[in-house]
Amino acid sequence: MMKKTLSFLLLLLFLFAVPFAHAHLLWLNVDNDGTKVGQTVRVGIGWGHKFPENEVMKEGFLNEVYGLDSMGERFSLKQISQTEFEFVPTTQGAYTILANIHPGFLSKTTDGYKLKSKMGLENAVSCFRFDIRAKAIVNVGNREKMADQRVGDLLEIIPVRNPKHLKKGEIFPVKVIYDGKALPSVDVRATYAGFSDQPNTFALSTMTDNEGLARIKISKKGKWLVNVMHEVPYPDKDECDKYRYNYSFTFAVE
Repeated sequence: MMKKTLSFLLLLLFLFAVPFAHAHLLWLNVDNDGTKVGQTVRVGIGWGHKFPENEVMKEGFLNEVYGLDSMGERFSLKQISQTEFEFVPTTQGAYTILANIHPGFLSKTTDGYKLKSKMGLENAVSCFRFDIRAKAIVNVGNREKMADQRVGDLLEIIPVRNPKHLKKGEIFPVKVIYDGKALPSVDVRATYAGFSDQPNTFALSTMTDNEGLARIKISKKGKWLVNVMHEVPYPDKDECDKYRYNYSFTFAVE
């Protein structure tokens, strides 16, 4: 147990001891996001710098993976490997799949990075508390409920229209909310599978308007990722400096 715990701590120190521009992303890979009732849907956990190329996620890093059916009822997914899950939809509609990692503190000190708050650290330079989450939509059958409902995450990307109907050349509007309110003037980055083999490289970047809306130009067919990072001050400066929220939404364009 101690060995696993130490490995987990070292992994976190490596992953977060870098600027945001080089930070890891969490996303969901859905093998069939337009399926039928009774057909198995497999969901993979994506993690790394280069969407959709996965890096190995160590055991114990992932916190939870779950779904919401078209009525908003929560359900569990069957875990079939460390980073692979599946479920069998029983009704038609738009299902939302969500995942997140264990949140925590990371402090920069004069001796390196520590996976803890500034409390008790005499040489702390800065600190943030991280929260990293991901969302995807799975459409089942011909009947669908609009996939624009909030799921309750503090920072959240909400598709204004169901991505099932997106075509190349169209504009995909998404809404970014924080603490239940529209988040204006925040950067929204998007990319598609195959755009680049370089880490943390995105096909486009835009910004939300006063209503929290961002518009993504769909330039290619295939798998897409939309990502938002938002920072807010931490209330107790003796403990930490800021919260850092990172949220990704993935979908496919046929």
